[in-house]
Amino acid sequence: TDKAAAHGMQVSTFGSHFDAALQSQQVDDAISRRFDMLAIIAGSEQAIVPALARAKQGGVPVILVNSPPRDGSEDLYLSFVGEDHVQLGRLTGKSVLKALKDGGREGGKVALVTGSLQEGVGPRRLAGFREAIKANPKVEIVATEDAKWQTDLSERIAGQLFARFAAQGGLDVIYGMADNQAAAIVQAAKAASIPLGIEKGKLIVVGSNCLKQGITAIKAGEQYSTGIQIPSRTGSRAVELIVDHFNGKQVPRHEFLPVETVTKANVDKWEAPCTY
Repeated sequence: TDKAAAHGMQVSTFGSHFDAALQSQQVDDAISRRFDMLAIIAGSEQAIVPALARAKQGGVPVILVNSPPRDGSEDLYLSFVGEDHVQLGRLTGKSVLKALKDGGREGGKVALVTGSLQEGVGPRRLAGFREAIKANPKVEIVATEDAKWQTDLSERIAGQLFARFAAQGGLDVIYGMADNQAAAIVQAAKAASIPLGIEKGKLIVVGSNCLKQGITAIKAGEQYSTGIQIPSRTGSRAVELIVDHFNGKQVPRHEFLPVETVTKANVDKWEAPCTY
C-alpha cells in the first residue's frame, strides 16, 4: 500500500479470510466500481477462476499475488507474482538430505506435517520435496499428515508421530511445511524429551516461509533450515509490475521471486527480511 501510494495510486483493501464466496463477491463489487486493477491473493485457486473470468469480461486486469493460480487459467490474469512453491519444496528436500549426510546418516525416516493438501501451496511443496528426496533411496517418507497450516494441530500430530514411531527407533526428520508448524514440532519434541540436532539419535526439524519463529529456532540450533518467502517483498514487486503495466510495458505472465535455503550458515543475512 505504501509503495503504491508513492506511485500515485489509490488503494482499497478488502479482506476475505479465505472465504471463497466472499472473495468472489468482492471481485464482482470491484468490477462494478470500475477499479483500474485488481491485485488478488486468492483464497482458493479453484473457486477464484469464475471471478477471474468475470474480471476479464469486464475489462479489469488482474495481478495474482502470492497464492499460485490454477494450471490452465493463464489467459484470465495479467501476471502472477510470488515464489515457486515446487522449488521451495525441492530446496527443503535437498536440505534434509544434506542434514542427514552432515549428521553421518546414510538414510533416515522422514515425516511430513503439511499445510492444506486440498489445493494451492501445500501440494506443490509436497511434490518438490518428494522429487528431491528421491536422490537418496535410503531416505524414506514414512508419514504425511495434513495439519492445514495450524500450529496447535501440528503440535498434536507431531506428538502422535513420536509415539507411533518410538518402537521403530524414532524418526530422523520432521518437515513442518511452515515455520509456525516447525516451531510446534520443536515444542512437541521437547515435551517428549526428544533431543534436537543433526547428530545420530537426534531429530532434525526443517521448515519453510522464513517466519521469525524459524529464524529464532535456527539460531538456537533447534531447527535446521527454512526457505525464503517474504510477504513484503512480494507486495512490493506486485506494485512494480502494476506500474509497468500502466506505463505500457509488457509484464511477465509469471514473476517467480528467487528462493533460498536458510541455515545457521547464512541466517544473519536473512534475519532482518524474515520478520513475518
